[in-house]
Amino acid sequence: MKKVAVILAEGFEEIEAISVIDILRRAEINVTTIGLESAFVTGSNGVIVKSNLMFNEVDYDTFDMIVLPGGMPGALNLASSRELLSVLENADKKGKLLAAICAAPMVLARAGVLKDEYVCYPGFEKNVRENGYVADKNVLKDKNIITGKGPALAMEFALFLVRELCGDEVYESVKSGLLFN
Repeated sequence: MKKVAVILAEGFEEIEAISVIDILRRAEINVTTIGLESAFVTGSNGVIVKSNLMFNEVDYDTFDMIVLPGGMPGALNLASSRELLSVLENADKKGKLLAAICAAPMVLARAGVLKDEYVCYPGFEKNVRENGYVADKNVLKDKNIITGKGPALAMEFALFLVRELCGDEVYESVKSGLLFN
């Protein structure tokens, strides 16, 4: 069974986090929510989520993928964690999949793991990296890095992750069950 860590920081975008968690679990992927600084994490719209584990309780080598939801100030809180940046660097060196949506590609850039091309929330690219931004895609994979645009595209992003981890058959099954066109 594939294992995915979803890192939650204060101010995360709820749609991006919960959609990813839900859809990956529908694909029978083992998803662990990880609180960066506390077990109970409040999203940017006031939704409180209890994480499965705390950041320092996790062996990140056991995960196939690490996912970073965006949102503000969630992405800033992720980007300011030296420990998280180190985990991302180590995971990248091992070729693990790293995924970030909305403002969270900024975290990948700060960790030095963002590859040549990426997507993020339109207009936010100035906070990520000027070169390499692709405006005409919703989700983009460049080597082991997957980036997505934003909240309305969270399901598309999550389904892309399912396809990446589980293949076309599981992707089509989950997509069909969600009535996603």
